[in-house]
Amino acid sequence: MKKSQGTPSVEVIPIERITVINPRVRNKRLFKEIITNIAEVGLKKPVTVTRRDGPDGPRYDLVCGQGRIEAYQALGQQEIPALVVDADTEDCLMMSLVENVARRQHRAIDLLHDIEGMKGRGL
Repeated sequence: MKKSQGTPSVEVIPIERITVINPRVRNKRLFKEIITNIAEVGLKKPVTVTRRDGPDGPRYDLVCGQGRIEAYQALGQQEIPALVVDADTEDCLMMSLVENVARRQHRAIDLLHDIEGMKGRGL
C-alpha cells in the first residue's frame, strides 16, 4: 500500500462520485436482505474507498462495499458514509478480494470471478 498520508477518515461522500473497480453480480435474495437490514438498522459498516484526483474534483474508487452502495441507492440515498484510505489500484483490488473471501457465505464461482479479474489485470 502507498504510504499513508494520515489516519483513514470516515466521510459522507456522494455515491455518484464512486467508481466500482471490481464489480460483481450478487444473489437477488441476499441483496434484498441487505436492503431490508440497512432500512431497519442502518449502515453498520461504512464502505471503503480511496480518493483519486479528478478534473472536476475528487473521485473515489470503491475498495469494499458494492452491495451496501447499491442498497443505499435502492433506498433513495445519494450519499454514503465511507472510510477513505490511501491505496493504489492493485492494493484496492487485493483488499476487495480479501473482504469477499472473508464473507461468511460466498460461492466458489464468485471467488473464481474475482481471482480471474485480478489475473486479467496482471496481479
